This record gives sequence, structure tokens and C-alpha cells, in this order.
Amino acid sequence: MHGYVAGHIRGNLNSNYQICHRRESKYIFRPFSQLKTGLRKDVAKTSVIPFGSVAKTIKIEVPYLELRQVVQFNHVIGWASYRSENAQSTQQVAYERGFARPKIPLYLDISLLYVGLTCQTRGEQFRSRLVFPAKTFYNGCVKINSTQFSGDQLVSQLQIWAMELGFSQIGVTGVDLSTSEPGLIDWLDKGFHGDMAYMSRHGLKRARPAELVPGTVSVITVRMDYLSTPARSGWQNVEFDRLSKVNEGVISVYARGRDYHKVMRIRLQRLADMITQRIGPFGYRVFTDSAPVLEAELAVRSGQGWRGKHTLVLDRDSGSMFFLGEIFVDIALPTSEPVSEHCGICTACIGICPTQAILAPYKLDARRCISYLTIEHEGAIPVELRPLMGNRIYGCDDCQLICPWNKFARRSELPDFAERAGMTGVHLTTLFGWTEAEFLFNTQGSAIRRIGHVRWLRNVAIAIGNALRTQDDQLLVDALLQRMDHPNALVREHVTWALESRAERRGF
Repeated sequence: MHGYVAGHIRGNLNSNYQICHRRESKYIFRPFSQLKTGLRKDVAKTSVIPFGSVAKTIKIEVPYLELRQVVQFNHVIGWASYRSENAQSTQQVAYERGFARPKIPLYLDISLLYVGLTCQTRGEQFRSRLVFPAKTFYNGCVKINSTQFSGDQLVSQLQIWAMELGFSQIGVTGVDLSTSEPGLIDWLDKGFHGDMAYMSRHGLKRARPAELVPGTVSVITVRMDYLSTPARSGWQNVEFDRLSKVNEGVISVYARGRDYHKVMRIRLQRLADMITQRIGPFGYRVFTDSAPVLEAELAVRSGQGWRGKHTLVLDRDSGSMFFLGEIFVDIALPTSEPVSEHCGICTACIGICPTQAILAPYKLDARRCISYLTIEHEGAIPVELRPLMGNRIYGCDDCQLICPWNKFARRSELPDFAERAGMTGVHLTTLFGWTEAEFLFNTQGSAIRRIGHVRWLRNVAIAIGNALRTQDDQLLVDALLQRMDHPNALVREHVTWALESRAERRGF
């Protein structure tokens, strides 16, 4: 069986029919209770790996260009590849078939045996993993786990579990994000990622889940609402009103409660544990804004919403006030249907951006974004952008506040995201007066802590300078003077700028 077999198998897999001891088989693959395999001489005869058909063991030769799509099975050849001499034989076969530097590492686990295959061909390296029951015996019969599950039923159950864990919705998508690669490359080439070097360092892995986590077949996406204020008509106006109180620092809504990374990661792990309890051990990895993952793209493809012109994900029933998370899994699941976009001709998010960071629909220059400047950027904030930041000291919500769909934003029921004391309505002099110890204490368990005390003072100094552009407040001036001799040059430079802003207003 040559050539067309690879396409046929891949087609079946893409229809979510996988050779797997936990899945019902379809088409040319049928449940079978025993798979006879020979010693290493049989392995050596096999171009890639023997598979089972309806009645007998067959050998399949798969062109190497198709290998990545095919070697994703949970039925393999028992212990025949366990001993080192068989690994060497398989390695020799790979070499003879044209692979460059083949490696066949073997890992023995209590319940599973993993056979990792890494090959490099035509300059491209990829890796697949084979997983099968370890409780078999060498050159004997592979006992097929009788546990089977329906992908549709599992996804339905995931929805129930997700609600119990505080998620508002789950979705499933595949791993082919190739159509997003040109846009990613162009965005990086233009330098729009600024100082976020990790985005370019990982290259196209961001758009290739199966390379980021070898063996990934499906991605489970989750959504979690975080709005802590009552979801009522006019909540956006309350937030806009904060921006007019120039003597108070404004922190982005999402950061006023507990650090979402911790909340999401714990609950995603619980969800993965629930899956394990239902179907048995499987390969997975959870993400929540913690690795080079195109989470917005994955969310859109899995039906969580559509991409707004501000590049955030929007949902008709929830707006955009939610966090995203993912579980990369090595089991094939039925995918969710994407939703259509509903922005129409609206460009409110583009027009309201204080620094005009949204250059065009769906095109964001992070280097101008206040969220990037106050959180991700480590150095001095460009002088020309400082007056545009107003009193925003951590993040910016303007493009979300103006969005008509966010009048439907849902209030989070999780106490983790309840607004902490001191996160709103606090005078800039109080925030600027925090010592490092006070900063660490007041931001304990908060996402704000990650920027550190120096960047916190940098951000607040800019807000004070902007306040002094509108009024002559001696309390603000005194607060700046107390930091003139700060040991960090970054703080001193922004304090000097803030004092000069006052002088400009007075005409000096």
C-alpha cells in the first residue's frame, strides 16, 4: 500500500476517526483485540510502522512528506520497538528511507509506553509521538484497552464541566493555522511587537500547535468572564468617568482582582484531570497567556467569537470582557463551528484609541498601545506618547469601553475577580508614595506585581505629569520632588519630565 494510503488515512483522521484504544474506529480501521507482531526483522521490513486492518496485520509505506499527518496513532506494535536493538533497526529503516538524522527515543512509563520519532527532511524538522498500552509482552499480543468514547459526547460533557469550573464557554479546533502565518510574519517584520522578543524568538511555532507541543491533534479553548462590576447598562460610562478624574490612577478592569494566570491555569488543569478520569491518560498541556500561542486565532476558529477591529475576540452575548485559555491535546475531537463577524462598518475602537495604536482594522502596533507601554515595555516610554496616556497607570480599556457589544458583557461570578480595595479611586500621590515593600504587599496575587516597583513609579509619574498639565496641585509636585533622588535612573527621568510638564503649563 503506497502513496494514496497516506491521503486516505489522513482524510480519516481529519474526520476525527483515529486508531486509538480509546476511540471508536471507522472506515478501514476496526476494533481488534489482538495485533500479532514479529521481532525486529519484521520491524526492519516495515517502511514506517505496521498497522491493523479488519482481519490482519498490514504493512504501509507512507511517503515521508505525509508522515507528520499519519503518525498520530494509539495502536502500535507492542513491545517490538521497546528493546534497543529494535530501536536501532527502526532507525536504520528511517535512514534508508531518506530521513536525515533519525532518532527513536524510548520512554517507559508506568501505564504508557511512548515512542518518539523525530525526523528532519528538506530542512524541516518535526516530531510525532506514538502512545500505546504498556501492559503487553514482547513479541506477543497487544491488549487493546476496551475503553471507548464518543468525541461528540466528550465535548458535550466538557461544556458541563466548564460551567462547573467557572468557564463561560468551551470550543474545539484543529491545529492547522497556516492561513494565519503570513499575517504573523508581516506583523513581526514590521516590528509591531516592540520589546516582546519572545514573539519573534519562537517564530512560526505560534501558528503551529503541533510543533509547539508535539503530538497535538486538537486544541480545546475556554473563555472566562472577568467583569467584576454589575453587568448593567452604563457600566462603560462609569469607567470612562474615571478617566476624567485626573488626580486618580486608573488600572485596567481585568487587573483589579486576582492574577488571571493563576485562576485560569488551576481551573484548566482541573478540566484536564476530569478528562483523564473519563477517558484515561492522554497527552496535553494547558496555556493561559503563558507561551507563544495564537490564542485569539484559536478562539475564533473554535467558535468563541469573531476578531474585532481592535484585534480582540468579540462575542454577541458577552462582548470582549473575558480571558482565553487553551488545552493542547493529543486526541482528535470534533471541532466547533466558527461564528460570523458582526462589527459591520463600526470603527469606534479605532477612533477612540488615545495613541492611535490601531493603525487599521485588525492591525495593531503594540509599540503605541498603552497596555503594552505600561506593562510589557521595560524602558523609558516615548516622550511623544506620554501626554496621550492620561491617568492610565496599568493597561487601557478604551477600545473595549467604546465597543457597542460590551453593553452585553457578563459579570463574573468568581470571587477571584472581585475588585480589590485600593484598585480604583486612589489618589496619585498615594500610589506614587508606595515603597517597594508596600507595592509588593498591595499587589500580592495580582497581575500588577509582574511589572515591578520601578515601572510602577514610572507609570504613575507620567500620570502625575499629565495631571499637572491641567492644574497646579502642590501635593502632586511635592510627591514628585520626593522621588527626584530615586536610585533608579528610569524613575528620575520620568519624574523630571513630569515636573517639566508643570513648567510648560505655567509658561516657564
